[in-house]
Amino acid sequence: MKHEYRSTWVVTGLTAILMATSALGAAPGMASRTEDQTTPAATQPAPDAEFNGVVLPESSQGDASIELARSLLPEEFKKYKGTSHLIFTDSDWESLSEIRGTLRRTWSEYRGFCRRMGVVVPRPDEKLVCIIFDEHDDFLNFAKRTEGDHAILELANGYFSPRYDWIALFEPLYHDSTLEAEQVLHSRQRELDEFQQRLDESDLPPDRRQQSQDEIDRLQRGIDHQFSHMEQWARDVRTAVTIHEAIHQFTHVCHTWPGINIWPMWLHEGLATAFETNDSSSGFGPDRVDQTRDLEFIELLEQDRLIPLRDFISMKAYGDQTEATLSVMYPQTYGLMTWLYEYRTPQLAQYLKRLSAPPEEDGVQDPVRLFEEVFGKVDALEKRWHRIEKTGWRSKRH
Repeated sequence: MKHEYRSTWVVTGLTAILMATSALGAAPGMASRTEDQTTPAATQPAPDAEFNGVVLPESSQGDASIELARSLLPEEFKKYKGTSHLIFTDSDWESLSEIRGTLRRTWSEYRGFCRRMGVVVPRPDEKLVCIIFDEHDDFLNFAKRTEGDHAILELANGYFSPRYDWIALFEPLYHDSTLEAEQVLHSRQRELDEFQQRLDESDLPPDRRQQSQDEIDRLQRGIDHQFSHMEQWARDVRTAVTIHEAIHQFTHVCHTWPGINIWPMWLHEGLATAFETNDSSSGFGPDRVDQTRDLEFIELLEQDRLIPLRDFISMKAYGDQTEATLSVMYPQTYGLMTWLYEYRTPQLAQYLKRLSAPPEEDGVQDPVRLFEEVFGKVDALEKRWHRIEKTGWRSKRH
């Protein structure tokens, strides 16, 4: 999902205090695609046939994806080895170490979830590929050249490519919007430093001098806080995006459930969003509801903005959806997935296994029929789901 960083400056006293508000989109991986989106439709832009002198294959996996990534990326990209991944990056050590640790913990949490669902996760034969770009423009260029010039990539903080089995991310601290906010902060810092110098050189009475100094100190604390806030925001986004895309990758590449190719959209994204957290140092996953996600979902429920469940579970793709629809879709996938895990755990496990069964005679699974075979009538389940949500069970888990 798109992440925006909006800053509002309020003039007060001697200079301006940054009152930063971050509208951090609820779902950090909007560009992650389900299998039916892997091959662009005829009306959609296709990826380049050649990139940096390398002819792009239709698809690749394992060692072939590792070699392809190495051949496509500039020489300054270094290769690092993690527990489950080979990481290619031109970003700094802090970003690398955080992402490497997050990938390791996500792999552990994913395996734990699969055990609770009654399946064993086969470890991939080769290391998986994670590509971290320092610059957003480089990320976007790589994504469009290898995946196609899809408008949705403009909104993405990262994506998983079923075409090449890799995940690609960029360092949010160096996104244009973040850098612009940082430049504004530096400008305010210079203004404050200049005022401090003028105050030091002035002949103000002691009481006026102290009053001015107190105001300068207050403003300095505000600027320091906003610098810290930006860094924390970047860490939070980095962690959540990494987890989201890694779950897509593990689910596809590890072949945990053979029916992955026919999963409905809500299940692909619901599983990924249900694992998201800003802090991967403690346990996370569908059994650990996330407060930020919960607030977004409950707000949509209270405003009666959720997509009707019958329509929602039938959605196959979202490349042609409006941004307004996407802003509802991601929190709703999270809300449905975590509620089913909390109140319909055996049925959820059964549903995942049913999706692995052969499709109907005509080769197509009816998403509503399959859903109702496991969970019961859609309309009745939707009413019960909404009724339970209004009891505030999520807030009791925080």
